[in-house]
Amino acid sequence: MTSSVHPLFGRLLWAIGFRRRQGVLLLVVVLPDGAPGTIAASATDLLGAQAEDALVGVLIRRLREIVGTLKTARRSTSGAKTRK
Repeated sequence: MTSSVHPLFGRLLWAIGFRRRQGVLLLVVVLPDGAPGTIAASATDLLGAQAEDALVGVLIRRLREIVGTLKTARRSTSGAKTRK
């Protein structure tokens, strides 16, 4: 944890995966008592300084996918109207 006010600050936790909830990247961890938990990835040093660049890259790829899907849907819709 990089947030000095967090109770787990300075502790090493076993990271077992990632999850995204409401647009926030979360790190799935095993808490000291053995229970699973999630911590905002931005509150850790796991991804280092490159984290923001990596997330921007993921966002750009996703936006390209969405735009491509919208273009395909628009072509399909406009093609159906002109054939009638």
